[in-house]
Amino acid sequence: MIASLGSIDLAAVALIILVAACAQMVSGFGFALMAVPLMGLAIDLKTAVVISTICGTASNTFQAVTGSHHREGQLVKVLVVSSFIGMPFGVILLDRVNAEVLQVVIGCVVLVALMAVVMRPAGRAVGGTSLEIGAGFLSGVLATSTSTNGPPLVLLLRSRGLSPDRFRATINSVFSIVAVTTVLVFAASGRFTVDVATGSLVGLPGLVIGMMLGSRLRGLLSVDVFWRIVLGLLVVTASSSIVSGLV
Repeated sequence: MIASLGSIDLAAVALIILVAACAQMVSGFGFALMAVPLMGLAIDLKTAVVISTICGTASNTFQAVTGSHHREGQLVKVLVVSSFIGMPFGVILLDRVNAEVLQVVIGCVVLVALMAVVMRPAGRAVGGTSLEIGAGFLSGVLATSTSTNGPPLVLLLRSRGLSPDRFRATINSVFSIVAVTTVLVFAASGRFTVDVATGSLVGLPGLVIGMMLGSRLRGLLSVDVFWRIVLGLLVVTASSSIVSGLV
């Protein structure tokens, strides 16, 4: 199969991956939330989902390993297992739903999470194991259908009142395990195309640069500024995804 991505498309992919990697290093999440909707403006959305998953895996794993002493181990286990249960349903959605609908779904999911986060102050505990399982399941569905599995986990961890270090370590521990599995699912389902391989390789330098920039920036942020960035990422990505899907 011949690659269909032109030089302009590849340049856009590289730049978007750089920005997304920087954002994730600062906030602890947001790689796919930012990368998928923006890449969807330049390339096929389903190709963007796979490229985002491959590149995001490196960033997730790096943060999970370097912050392992901060993570909430038991919570990670519950979220990972429930995510695995939801992942096959996401594959079905990716096969049966067209790209425009997926973009709108991404935006709507992010907006719902945003409203819930804003309405519920940080540190106010909600639910229990059932809520953790539900958040993990929905995250798994979104992981293999849209690559934007962050919002349910952000809402859950925000409600736990975790510090930025614990938030980043816990959410990226889940992301890294789920992402590796998602990549294997994509490979088994024949989604590794020439465009995916080309886009992922071109994005690697931007990924490294973005991670380095984000690592430097996050040490300068207060807790209040950190959470404002998290909420701001949700607003930007939701808006861009819905607009691009509808237009």
